[in-house]
Amino acid sequence: MTHAMLAALLAALLSVLGGPALAQKPQAPKPAVQKNQAAPSPAQDFPMPRPLSQGLPRARERLAALAAAPHTPETVFAAGVLQAAGRQWAEAALSLAPVAERQSPLTAWARFYRGFARYRLGDFRAALADFDTIDPADPALGQEALLLQGYCLEALNDPQAAGRYRRFLDAGDNPLRAAALLRLGALAAQAGDNAAAEAALAELLRTLPWTASAEKGEPLARELRAKGLIAFDPDDPSEMYHRADLLLNRSMAAKARPLISALSALPAVQPGRALYLEAKSAYIRRDTAAAVQLYEDAARAATDPLLALWAQYHQARAMWRFSGPDDAARMEDLLQDVLVRGAKLPGSGELLETSRRLLLLLRLERGRFPEALEAALQLEAQAPAGSSQARTQAREQAVWLAGLIRFALADYQGAAKGLEAFAAEYPDSDFAPAAAYWRARAAQAAGNAETARQGLARVLERWPNGYYGMLARERLAGTSGAARPDTEQGSQAEAAPGAASDQPEAKAGMGLCAPDFGLQDSGAVQGLARAEALLAAQLPELAERELGALNAASPQDAALALRYARLASEQGNHGNAVRALGRALGPCLARGTPEELRPLRDIFYPSRYAGIVDAQLAGTGVDPAIIRGLIRQESFFEPDAVSGAGAVGLMQVLPSTAASLAAKNGERTPGAESLKDPAVNIRFGVRYFLERYNEYGGNLPLTLSSYNAGRVKVGVWREFLGGLDRELFTEFIPYTETRDYVKRILGNQAMYRLLY
Repeated sequence: MTHAMLAALLAALLSVLGGPALAQKPQAPKPAVQKNQAAPSPAQDFPMPRPLSQGLPRARERLAALAAAPHTPETVFAAGVLQAAGRQWAEAALSLAPVAERQSPLTAWARFYRGFARYRLGDFRAALADFDTIDPADPALGQEALLLQGYCLEALNDPQAAGRYRRFLDAGDNPLRAAALLRLGALAAQAGDNAAAEAALAELLRTLPWTASAEKGEPLARELRAKGLIAFDPDDPSEMYHRADLLLNRSMAAKARPLISALSALPAVQPGRALYLEAKSAYIRRDTAAAVQLYEDAARAATDPLLALWAQYHQARAMWRFSGPDDAARMEDLLQDVLVRGAKLPGSGELLETSRRLLLLLRLERGRFPEALEAALQLEAQAPAGSSQARTQAREQAVWLAGLIRFALADYQGAAKGLEAFAAEYPDSDFAPAAAYWRARAAQAAGNAETARQGLARVLERWPNGYYGMLARERLAGTSGAARPDTEQGSQAEAAPGAASDQPEAKAGMGLCAPDFGLQDSGAVQGLARAEALLAAQLPELAERELGALNAASPQDAALALRYARLASEQGNHGNAVRALGRALGPCLARGTPEELRPLRDIFYPSRYAGIVDAQLAGTGVDPAIIRGLIRQESFFEPDAVSGAGAVGLMQVLPSTAASLAAKNGERTPGAESLKDPAVNIRFGVRYFLERYNEYGGNLPLTLSSYNAGRVKVGVWREFLGGLDRELFTEFIPYTETRDYVKRILGNQAMYRLLY
């Protein structure tokens, strides 16, 4: 945008605002802020908070379009924001001035962006004046403004900077917490406040070692330690081990590598500890053979017997990636040895529990149900029911699986009794829907048809939407005369569109999915007004941030969550949208009728590209809902999605897979960019799905498992568990990630059938 265009835009704005320029001839504007002629301040390189660091898409194109737009406060504000996004700092500061100086819903945002422009120009005092006007309690801008105030004060050599950084840190978690800790540590060191410097740098390196700020803070801490000014030593072996372990827990093997190498070279390091970390790193890199050997070496070298047994446990866990019978036998021998030797060591409770869980899953994977049941009962007996020690995930899973294994062994009475006890002990478990469903199936298998029917009806009443609602619905439909329970508590998901719900929460208005307009306080009302103004300025990215901050402050407000979710979904932030609705409308999503869910379905269960999916499946007999469910899981219908492994597009097709499929059909190999085209991606994605589907004889759980766990591992499951019915096979998938993946996609399929 030229200066002449800006002059015309500003003159029109002032006439709208009733300013004195109404009768004046527009003049080419002179920048109100002159660029600092001194050398750039190091503060200008400090990391910026969101949304300043993310920029705005198509900023130049959108700015050009504003030249032809009506001249309003919103368009002037938008021009300033887009200029800032395009690094036109002086122009941005000038454009934003009229809006920043006049009270309106956009004032705080205008001052925030003008302050940013002034900061980039090196006019730190003027920038500070803008940031100081923003209320620290402002949910969208307050914490970020505190950080920027600290930056400005530091650039001005004002000792108040440290106080602003502390206020920023005290305000709660933030992606730039590491940056604030580094600045606080550096300022404290300069001021000779060694205790404050030590506290900030130690927290930075101990809690956020993966950040760029930690990389900069480490040499500062080392320098202060060398001068004898602080006790914290970043090169202490225990500190290095802790940082390396944190990095590996985040799968950052490359960042952990220098620490591991340094530890290996230190004579004071306990034998085996560095090898343990090297093994963990190899496992993360999927160099499984190396990981197995390194864990074995660590177990032999460790002088700490507990560390040695943990290394042996992880050696067995790494071997689980292999699939041969010798590997399974060796894995079991290792675990049994851990259990025998670990029972004699103090502090081994977690190790014993973890080892028993892995032994249970190994035996289950191999179809050795009696021995798997024995392992489950041993794990269950490790802590008495109802005790605090019993509230572990491993024991909870063992109690659940013990009931299910009895079902597989045709002990239906024992299965029902065990699952009933599980439901009583763990009423809020994630396994609760499964336990209720399998209790009904146990009754059915035992010939108690009426008990089974009532049990399935209860599942359908409580969890109608999703995987177990689908199973209960199908099984009830297949039971003669038992499509519905004989009470008034029928499934909401089965109700006719518009039918009244029997759930107490749903009797008023629109039922379970009725938005609850709960935002009444002035701050929330102000935030909503700001979001509307940002939308009017055609800056939906900023409006989403505004609504997201309000939603975080009031997560149970359904009306707000719905507004935020719609906008987040439009911006492609589907995860944020789904989480917001899940927090505010959980009962609706779990039990709402198709009619009640219809306003939400495009957000929660979008069905874009249906025509392409249907065309690719024509004549195959495959339900299109399964492909929609797969796309929802893989990319949430985002055509440009790219995974860390390089899978591309809607169905997350690897370019190598597409090349192989193209070669089989004599087609040209599509490039990675071509796979972002929905038509191309769905064509190759469906073709790949059908290959797997036909390979596994139309068995959906096996097909979907192979997507997540790979053909080799699924070959083992097919060999030892393939004779089970598909529902039981799904429950016995030993990999939690794969089991959940299969259930989510099949649950998605059920919801697409209900909603479309």
